[in-house]
Amino acid sequence: MLYVLMDAGTDTYAVASASVVEVVPCASLKSAPGAPRSVAGILNYRGSPVPVVDCGILLAGTPSPVRFSTRIILQRLAIGGRDRVLGLLGGNVTRVQAFEESDFVEPGARAVSFPCAGRIAALGDRWIQRLDTASVLTEDVWEALTSEEA
Repeated sequence: MLYVLMDAGTDTYAVASASVVEVVPCASLKSAPGAPRSVAGILNYRGSPVPVVDCGILLAGTPSPVRFSTRIILQRLAIGGRDRVLGLLGGNVTRVQAFEESDFVEPGARAVSFPCAGRIAALGDRWIQRLDTASVLTEDVWEALTSEEA
C-alpha cells in the first residue's frame, strides 16, 4: 500500500493513501476556540468545515514549520459511524512510499494515552511511524469542532 509521508519535529510519519482525499497547500484557517492545542483550526474545504490538526504540535510539541512543503493532508475517516474528513498539517509532505503490512512492526515502546501513533517500518536508516488518524480526535472533540452529532 502507498503511504503519504510527512514530518513532525525530527520524525517521519506515514498516512495511508487509500483514505487520502487530497493534499492541499497551507490555507487560512478559522480559529477553533476551546479546541485542544493541536487543532490548528477549521478549513473551508469546498464549503464544508474540516478540522485541521497540526501534527507538529500533536506529535512533537512544536508547530509545523511555515514552508512551501508544509501541506494539509485531507483524509476520509469513519468516526462515530459517519464519514468525516480530517486535515493533517505536516512538514515536508512531498513524498509517497510503498510499504507492505509486514514491513510494520511494534515499536517496543508506546504511550497508551497516545493511540494515534502506530507501528513502525524501517526506511533506510530511519523509522517511519504509521498514524492511526481515526484516533487523533475523539467523538466529543469532533462534535465541538464541527457542530455535528457524532
